[in-house]
Amino acid sequence: MFQGIDHIDTRVWSVSVIESFYDRLLPKLGLTRKRHAYVDDNGDWHDASNGRRCNAVEYYEDAVSGRVACFIGFIEDSTMQPVSTRIAFRVDSPSEIEKWMAYLPSIGAINIEPSDSRDYPAVFFEDPCGTKLELVARRPEQ
Repeated sequence: MFQGIDHIDTRVWSVSVIESFYDRLLPKLGLTRKRHAYVDDNGDWHDASNGRRCNAVEYYEDAVSGRVACFIGFIEDSTMQPVSTRIAFRVDSPSEIEKWMAYLPSIGAINIEPSDSRDYPAVFFEDPCGTKLELVARRPEQ
C-alpha cells in the first residue's frame, strides 16, 4: 500500500545558489526543519561536521508521532544540468495560486507561468539552478 513520498533527492549545480530560495519556499509548504549535510561519492549522507564540506541541504517536515518525517534533499553537483522532471507541491485552494504568483518573484523564482487551464489551477516555475517546480491546487475529486 502506498504510504506517500518518503524523500526526494535532487542534484543542483550550486547549493549556495539555491539555499536562500528554498529557505523561503519550503517552510511555507510545511518543510520547516533544515539540516546541512555532506554526501560522499557513494551517495551516502553524513552530518556536515568534523570539517566535512557541506555539499547538501535537507528540508524536513515536522515528524508526526511514530512516523519518520519526509524530506527533500539538494545535493551539489557542479556538472548538473536541469532536467525536464518537475517537482509538484499541492496547495490548499486555487486562491492560494494567486498569492504564490505574487510571492515567487521575491524569492528568486524564474520562468513563472500560471496554468492556462481552469481545471488545473497551478503555477509553474524554476529555482535559480533551473529545477522545474509546480504549485497546484488540485481538488480531491480530480
